[in-house]
Amino acid sequence: MKKELIKSVELDFTTLDFYNNYVISIVKEDIVFSHSQFIVIAEACSNFFDGKKFVYISSRKNNYNVNPTVYVKLEEKRKNLIGIAIVSDKVASLKMAEFERNFSKVEFNIFLDLDMAVEWANNLIKK
Repeated sequence: MKKELIKSVELDFTTLDFYNNYVISIVKEDIVFSHSQFIVIAEACSNFFDGKKFVYISSRKNNYNVNPTVYVKLEEKRKNLIGIAIVSDKVASLKMAEFERNFSKVEFNIFLDLDMAVEWANNLIKK
């Protein structure tokens, strides 16, 4: 169960919903998520969380592609990012997330349900 939404940011390629311990991103249909989008999200998260630990939750409602090299670049920017959760009920998205997991240097988990991802994020923050 989600806590109260604090701030929502609409970008040309995604919507970012900020909560106390996590951000939920819903990338728009047919986007190729690459390093340039990653930089924009990293800046938005850095500004919002301001050094506080957080988890990035990708709610994959739409079909889009992720360039897995963004996870390699993540190492430079991940100061307070402690986990990534992928949420989808689509087989193709889940298979892609399994592949992406190989590139992540932070905790990375895959969920069929957003509430489970939020619970995992909150537990990860408490560790």
